[in-house]
Amino acid sequence: MKRANKTKPFRRAEGWIRRVPALSRRVLAVLLIATALGMLFSGLASVANLLVRRVLAGGLVVALLALFAGEGAGAGTGDAAESRRIGEKERAGGVPTGEELAACYHPSKALAALLLVFALPLALSVYVALSAEPYAYTLQDLPSWLSAGYASREDVLLPLAAYQAPAAPEARVFLRLIVRLPQMAFLHLVRDAERSAFWLDRLSPLFYLAYMACFFGGYLAGPARWRKREAAERKSKRIAARRASKSNLAQALTRGGGEVHYGQRQEAEKNAKKLI
Repeated sequence: MKRANKTKPFRRAEGWIRRVPALSRRVLAVLLIATALGMLFSGLASVANLLVRRVLAGGLVVALLALFAGEGAGAGTGDAAESRRIGEKERAGGVPTGEELAACYHPSKALAALLLVFALPLALSVYVALSAEPYAYTLQDLPSWLSAGYASREDVLLPLAAYQAPAAPEARVFLRLIVRLPQMAFLHLVRDAERSAFWLDRLSPLFYLAYMACFFGGYLAGPARWRKREAAERKSKRIAARRASKSNLAQALTRGGGEVHYGQRQEAEKNAKKLI
Protein backbone atom coordinates (compact mmCIF):
# COMPACT_ATOMS: atom_id res chain seq x y z
CA MET A 1 0.00 0.00 0.00
CA LYS A 2 2.84 2.38 0.80
CA ARG A 3 4.40 1.73 -2.60
CA ALA A 4 1.10 2.50 -4.33
CA ASN A 5 0.90 5.85 -2.60
CA LYS A 6 4.39 6.74 -3.83
CA THR A 7 3.40 6.13 -7.42
CA LYS A 8 0.14 8.05 -7.09
CA PRO A 9 0.31 10.83 -9.72
CA PHE A 10 -1.60 13.54 -7.89
CA ARG A 11 -2.26 14.42 -4.28
CA ARG A 12 -5.98 15.04 -3.78
CA ALA A 13 -6.94 18.19 -1.94
CA GLU A 14 -7.99 18.17 1.70
CA GLY A 15 -10.10 20.91 3.21
CA TRP A 16 -10.68 22.24 -0.32
CA ILE A 17 -13.82 24.09 0.80
CA ARG A 18 -11.67 27.06 1.82
CA ARG A 19 -10.51 27.47 -1.78
CA VAL A 20 -14.00 27.43 -3.27
CA PRO A 21 -14.63 31.21 -2.95
CA ALA A 22 -11.46 32.03 -4.90
CA LEU A 23 -12.37 29.58 -7.66
CA SER A 24 -15.97 30.79 -7.71
CA ARG A 25 -14.75 34.35 -8.31
CA ARG A 26 -12.95 33.04 -11.36
CA VAL A 27 -16.13 31.36 -12.60
CA LEU A 28 -18.14 34.52 -11.94
CA ALA A 29 -15.64 36.60 -13.91
CA VAL A 30 -16.05 34.31 -16.93
CA LEU A 31 -19.85 34.49 -16.62
CA LEU A 32 -19.72 38.30 -16.55
CA ILE A 33 -17.48 38.29 -19.63
CA ALA A 34 -19.98 36.02 -21.41
CA THR A 35 -22.80 38.39 -20.44
CA ALA A 36 -20.89 41.44 -21.65
CA LEU A 37 -19.97 39.80 -24.96
CA GLY A 38 -23.56 38.70 -25.51
CA MET A 39 -24.81 42.25 -24.97
CA LEU A 40 -22.00 43.66 -27.09
CA PHE A 41 -23.04 41.50 -30.04
CA SER A 42 -26.75 42.14 -29.55
CA GLY A 43 -26.70 43.88 -32.91
CA LEU A 44 -26.72 40.46 -34.55
CA ALA A 45 -30.50 40.54 -34.19
CA SER A 46 -30.61 43.22 -36.92
CA VAL A 47 -28.87 40.99 -39.48
CA ALA A 48 -31.54 40.25 -42.08
CA ASN A 49 -29.92 37.13 -43.53
CA LEU A 50 -30.82 34.30 -41.17
CA LEU A 51 -27.96 32.05 -42.31
CA VAL A 52 -25.34 34.75 -41.76
CA ARG A 53 -26.82 35.59 -38.38
CA ARG A 54 -26.78 31.97 -37.27
CA VAL A 55 -23.21 31.49 -38.43
CA LEU A 56 -22.05 34.57 -36.50
CA ALA A 57 -24.11 33.68 -33.44
CA GLY A 58 -22.89 30.08 -33.57
CA GLY A 59 -19.30 31.29 -33.67
CA LEU A 60 -19.97 33.50 -30.64
CA VAL A 61 -21.53 30.58 -28.74
CA VAL A 62 -18.58 28.32 -29.54
CA ALA A 63 -16.16 31.05 -28.43
CA LEU A 64 -17.98 31.47 -25.10
CA LEU A 65 -18.06 27.73 -24.45
CA ALA A 66 -14.37 27.53 -25.31
CA LEU A 67 -13.74 30.39 -22.87
CA PHE A 68 -15.40 28.46 -20.05
CA ALA A 69 -13.51 25.29 -21.00
CA GLY A 70 -10.20 27.14 -21.18
CA GLU A 71 -10.66 28.77 -17.79
CA GLY A 72 -11.60 25.43 -16.27
CA ALA A 73 -8.56 23.78 -17.84
CA GLY A 74 -6.34 26.57 -16.51
CA ALA A 75 -7.68 26.11 -12.99
CA GLY A 76 -7.35 22.32 -13.21
CA THR A 77 -3.80 22.53 -14.55
CA GLY A 78 -2.75 24.85 -11.74
CA ASP A 79 -4.28 22.61 -9.10
CA ALA A 80 -2.68 19.53 -10.67
CA ALA A 81 0.73 21.19 -10.59
CA GLU A 82 0.19 22.04 -6.94
CA SER A 83 -0.82 18.44 -6.23
CA ARG A 84 2.39 17.12 -7.77
CA ARG A 85 4.48 19.64 -5.83
CA ILE A 86 2.81 18.71 -2.53
CA GLY A 87 3.18 15.01 -3.31
CA GLU A 88 6.91 15.42 -3.87
CA LYS A 89 7.16 17.45 -0.68
CA GLU A 90 5.49 14.68 1.31
CA ARG A 91 7.70 12.01 -0.23
CA ALA A 92 10.72 14.08 0.76
CA GLY A 93 9.50 14.08 4.38
CA GLY A 94 7.93 17.55 4.41
CA VAL A 95 4.62 18.39 6.05
CA PRO A 96 2.32 20.54 3.88
CA THR A 97 0.18 23.25 5.42
CA GLY A 98 -3.59 23.34 5.30
CA GLU A 99 -3.56 26.02 2.60
CA GLU A 100 -1.25 23.91 0.45
CA LEU A 101 -3.46 20.85 0.81
CA ALA A 102 -6.56 22.90 -0.02
CA ALA A 103 -4.88 24.21 -3.19
CA CYS A 104 -4.42 20.71 -4.61
CA TYR A 105 -6.54 19.17 -7.33
CA HIS A 106 -10.03 17.91 -6.51
CA PRO A 107 -13.07 17.75 -8.85
CA SER A 108 -15.45 18.53 -5.99
CA LYS A 109 -13.78 21.90 -5.61
CA ALA A 110 -14.72 22.91 -9.16
CA LEU A 111 -18.24 21.52 -8.79
CA ALA A 112 -18.81 23.45 -5.57
CA ALA A 113 -17.54 26.67 -7.16
CA LEU A 114 -19.87 26.20 -10.13
CA LEU A 115 -22.87 25.59 -7.89
CA LEU A 116 -22.02 28.64 -5.81
CA VAL A 117 -22.14 30.84 -8.91
CA PHE A 118 -24.85 29.15 -10.96
CA ALA A 119 -27.23 27.98 -8.24
CA LEU A 120 -29.39 31.11 -8.27
CA PRO A 121 -29.41 31.70 -12.06
CA LEU A 122 -30.08 28.02 -12.67
CA ALA A 123 -32.96 27.99 -10.17
CA LEU A 124 -34.47 31.09 -11.79
CA SER A 125 -34.11 29.55 -15.24
CA VAL A 126 -35.91 26.41 -14.06
CA TYR A 127 -38.77 28.56 -12.75
CA VAL A 128 -38.94 30.48 -16.03
CA ALA A 129 -38.89 27.21 -17.98
CA LEU A 130 -41.70 25.68 -15.93
CA SER A 131 -43.85 28.82 -16.15
CA ALA A 132 -43.25 29.40 -19.87
CA GLU A 133 -46.34 29.95 -22.02
CA PRO A 134 -46.76 29.70 -25.78
CA TYR A 135 -46.42 32.91 -27.74
CA ALA A 136 -49.62 34.89 -28.11
CA TYR A 137 -50.22 38.33 -29.56
CA THR A 138 -51.44 40.82 -26.98
CA LEU A 139 -53.62 43.61 -28.33
CA GLN A 140 -52.53 46.99 -27.02
CA ASP A 141 -54.86 49.67 -25.75
CA LEU A 142 -57.11 51.09 -28.44
CA PRO A 143 -56.73 54.78 -29.25
CA SER A 144 -59.27 57.11 -27.72
CA TRP A 145 -60.78 58.13 -31.05
CA LEU A 146 -61.52 54.49 -31.84
CA SER A 147 -62.87 53.50 -28.44
CA ALA A 148 -65.03 56.66 -28.27
CA GLY A 149 -66.41 56.36 -31.78
CA TYR A 150 -67.06 52.62 -31.70
CA ALA A 151 -67.86 52.05 -28.03
CA SER A 152 -71.41 51.01 -28.92
CA ARG A 153 -70.39 48.91 -31.93
CA GLU A 154 -70.25 45.30 -30.71
CA ASP A 155 -69.40 44.07 -34.18
CA VAL A 156 -66.12 46.03 -33.94
CA LEU A 157 -65.04 45.80 -30.30
CA LEU A 158 -65.99 42.18 -29.57
CA PRO A 159 -63.85 40.66 -32.36
CA LEU A 160 -60.93 42.84 -31.27
CA ALA A 161 -61.36 41.75 -27.65
CA ALA A 162 -61.12 38.12 -28.71
CA TYR A 163 -57.46 38.67 -29.60
CA GLN A 164 -56.61 40.12 -26.23
CA ALA A 165 -54.53 37.96 -23.89
CA PRO A 166 -53.75 38.67 -20.25
CA ALA A 167 -50.37 40.32 -19.83
CA ALA A 168 -47.62 38.33 -18.17
CA PRO A 169 -46.88 39.18 -14.55
CA GLU A 170 -44.23 41.86 -14.22
CA ALA A 171 -42.20 39.75 -11.80
CA ARG A 172 -41.88 36.93 -14.32
CA VAL A 173 -40.85 39.37 -17.04
CA PHE A 174 -38.15 40.75 -14.76
CA LEU A 175 -36.93 37.25 -13.91
CA ARG A 176 -36.86 36.31 -17.57
CA LEU A 177 -34.70 39.38 -18.25
CA ILE A 178 -32.24 38.35 -15.53
CA VAL A 179 -32.10 34.78 -16.84
CA ARG A 180 -31.61 35.80 -20.48
CA LEU A 181 -28.84 38.35 -20.01
CA PRO A 182 -26.01 35.75 -19.79
CA GLN A 183 -27.67 33.81 -22.62
CA MET A 184 -27.86 36.58 -25.22
CA ALA A 185 -25.56 34.68 -27.58
CA PHE A 186 -28.03 31.80 -27.81
CA LEU A 187 -30.98 34.07 -28.62
CA HIS A 188 -29.60 35.03 -32.03
CA LEU A 189 -29.72 31.42 -33.23
CA VAL A 190 -33.51 31.58 -33.71
CA ARG A 191 -35.40 33.47 -36.38
CA ASP A 192 -37.49 35.60 -34.03
CA ALA A 193 -36.67 35.67 -30.31
CA GLU A 194 -40.14 36.97 -29.42
CA ARG A 195 -42.04 34.28 -31.28
CA SER A 196 -39.59 31.65 -30.01
CA ALA A 197 -39.83 32.89 -26.42
CA PHE A 198 -41.59 29.71 -25.28
CA TRP A 199 -38.80 27.38 -26.41
CA LEU A 200 -36.06 29.78 -25.32
CA ASP A 201 -37.58 29.82 -21.84
CA ARG A 202 -37.85 26.04 -21.81
CA LEU A 203 -34.23 25.60 -22.91
CA SER A 204 -32.74 28.30 -20.67
CA PRO A 205 -31.57 25.80 -17.98
CA LEU A 206 -29.68 23.87 -20.67
CA PHE A 207 -27.78 27.00 -21.66
CA TYR A 208 -26.51 27.42 -18.11
CA LEU A 209 -25.72 23.72 -17.88
CA ALA A 210 -23.66 24.04 -21.07
CA TYR A 211 -21.53 26.74 -19.42
CA MET A 212 -21.10 24.61 -16.32
CA ALA A 213 -20.29 21.44 -18.25
CA CYS A 214 -17.58 23.18 -20.29
CA PHE A 215 -15.87 24.63 -17.22
CA PHE A 216 -16.09 21.37 -15.28
CA GLY A 217 -14.88 19.33 -18.26
CA GLY A 218 -11.94 21.67 -18.66
CA TYR A 219 -11.09 21.30 -14.98
CA LEU A 220 -11.17 17.50 -15.25
CA ALA A 221 -8.78 17.73 -18.19
CA GLY A 222 -6.31 19.71 -16.05
CA PRO A 223 -4.15 16.73 -14.95
CA ALA A 224 -3.78 15.44 -18.51
CA ARG A 225 -2.93 18.92 -19.69
CA TRP A 226 -0.34 19.25 -16.93
CA ARG A 227 1.24 15.89 -17.85
CA LYS A 228 1.47 16.98 -21.47
CA ARG A 229 3.09 20.26 -20.47
CA GLU A 230 5.51 18.46 -18.16
CA ALA A 231 6.47 16.01 -20.94
CA ALA A 232 7.07 18.93 -23.31
CA GLU A 233 9.31 20.62 -20.73
CA ARG A 234 11.31 17.41 -20.19
CA LYS A 235 11.73 17.03 -23.95
CA SER A 236 12.93 20.61 -24.32
CA LYS A 237 15.43 20.06 -21.49
CA ARG A 238 16.76 16.92 -23.17
CA ILE A 239 17.15 18.76 -26.45
CA ALA A 240 18.93 21.63 -24.72
CA ALA A 241 21.25 19.19 -22.91
CA ARG A 242 22.00 17.37 -26.17
CA ARG A 243 22.82 20.63 -27.93
CA ALA A 244 25.04 21.71 -25.04
CA SER A 245 26.86 18.37 -25.08
CA LYS A 246 27.48 18.66 -28.82
CA SER A 247 28.85 22.14 -28.30
CA ASN A 248 31.16 20.90 -25.54
CA LEU A 249 32.24 18.02 -27.76
CA ALA A 250 33.18 20.39 -30.56
CA GLN A 251 35.16 22.55 -28.18
CA ALA A 252 36.98 19.51 -26.77
CA LEU A 253 37.92 18.27 -30.22
CA THR A 254 39.29 21.63 -31.35
CA ARG A 255 40.93 22.65 -28.10
CA GLY A 256 44.43 22.20 -29.43
CA GLY A 257 43.70 24.22 -32.54
CA GLY A 258 44.47 21.30 -34.84
CA GLU A 259 42.85 18.17 -36.17
CA VAL A 260 42.46 15.23 -33.80
CA HIS A 261 42.68 11.58 -34.69
CA TYR A 262 39.69 9.21 -34.72
CA GLY A 263 40.39 7.63 -31.35
CA GLN A 264 40.24 10.95 -29.55
CA ARG A 265 36.97 11.89 -31.28
CA GLN A 266 35.40 8.53 -30.43
CA GLU A 267 36.45 8.83 -26.78
CA ALA A 268 35.07 12.37 -26.55
CA GLU A 269 31.73 11.29 -28.07
CA LYS A 270 31.53 8.44 -25.55
CA ASN A 271 32.04 10.86 -22.67
CA ALA A 272 29.38 13.20 -24.08
CA LYS A 273 26.87 10.35 -24.31
CA LYS A 274 27.46 9.61 -20.66
CA LEU A 275 26.59 13.19 -19.83
CA ILE A 276 23.30 12.90 -21.77
